[in-house]
Amino acid sequence: MSFSSKICNPVLREKERKNMVDFQIVSRGIRNKEVLSAMRSIPRECFVPDSYVSQAYDDKPLPIGYHQTISQPFMVAWMSLLLEIRKGDRIFEIGTGSGYQSAVLIFLGAKLFSVEFFESLHKIAIQNLELWSPGCTRTNHFVSGNATQILKPELQFDKMISCAALPDLPGVESSYFHSLIPGGVFIFPMGKKKQFLITAKKNWNDWSFESKCEVKFVPLL
Repeated sequence: MSFSSKICNPVLREKERKNMVDFQIVSRGIRNKEVLSAMRSIPRECFVPDSYVSQAYDDKPLPIGYHQTISQPFMVAWMSLLLEIRKGDRIFEIGTGSGYQSAVLIFLGAKLFSVEFFESLHKIAIQNLELWSPGCTRTNHFVSGNATQILKPELQFDKMISCAALPDLPGVESSYFHSLIPGGVFIFPMGKKKQFLITAKKNWNDWSFESKCEVKFVPLL
């Protein structure tokens, strides 16, 4: 799919973005001012393929190539809300995709370490993010590879988010557990045929899991 070097102008489709926030996000109960400001400010059309630009503010995920998707706007807002981001939080993101969720996290003040499995998508995300906010990919960390192999105990994060579905709940022996600080939160979809959005809080010796709702995401590679 083609992502051309477009002008990323937040003014051009401001009314569509406002309607998206009002009718897709606020109407479903999200009231957090910071999250709503992010969703109103970031031009989603800058993160979708050229052939889907007209559908950028539709209430649905859109394909971005490689059997991957950019998530539904409400889901991006909700997962961002569940993270309860504070300025300077070190956040590990699994699945950069085209960069839209990354942009929201950066807008909310995260110090981001984002991993994309597909090298070509990684390059597209860098291009899209630089169009949106020049320099943001140098003040945050973006790499291509396997997230579970990149995570090491010496890499410590306040929070984690996965934009792809884990097959099972992570155990205390997992790299997710060892790379998250005590009290840290991990938001991720989980499951194969049937998936649920999970909030996991790391305690000293175990996880506390909470299932939020049924969802549908691409599987973690």
